[in-house]
Amino acid sequence: MEPFKIHILGCGSALPTLRHNPSAQVVEIREKQFLVDCGEGTQLQMRRSKIGFNRLCAVFISHIHGDHCFGLIGMLSSFGLLGRTMPLAIYAPKELKPVLDMLLETFCNDFDYEIQFHAVDTKKRAVIYEDRSLTVESIPLKHREPCAGFLFREKPTLPHIRRDMIDFYSIPVSQINNIK
Repeated sequence: MEPFKIHILGCGSALPTLRHNPSAQVVEIREKQFLVDCGEGTQLQMRRSKIGFNRLCAVFISHIHGDHCFGLIGMLSSFGLLGRTMPLAIYAPKELKPVLDMLLETFCNDFDYEIQFHAVDTKKRAVIYEDRSLTVESIPLKHREPCAGFLFREKPTLPHIRRDMIDFYSIPVSQINNIK
């Protein structure tokens, strides 16, 4: 298993202070980065934390309160200005889609990268993202607005068997599949 790195960019309340930024966290695993929430100032915090924009694969928005999504359009615009070409997936409650579409059409209509919006059903638990090494599951949460948490889970990998160690310890071939 690879270690997860969690970068807390913001964990404050709706009102930013000089010491606390609105909600934003980057989960880093196997050279990929995933952003959970994108409060105001997220891209500045990413720069302060030396987190590059290029490896960000997906953004997960837990709910539609400003302190969780006001930084999104600015960050998407910066990606366009920086010449991003890799698609970016956004997983969020369906209520964000019309607002995001309007903002993108108004401010960001000439991107060289694709934004793929995926509506998250905040009422049921479901795997919403999956690749060969990771799954992300949405988990319904109680809040004033439709809200979901996100469970990042690394997929188990096959054990790495080294031939030189098999020979060194004289392990019979018939026992190789039984190694745990």
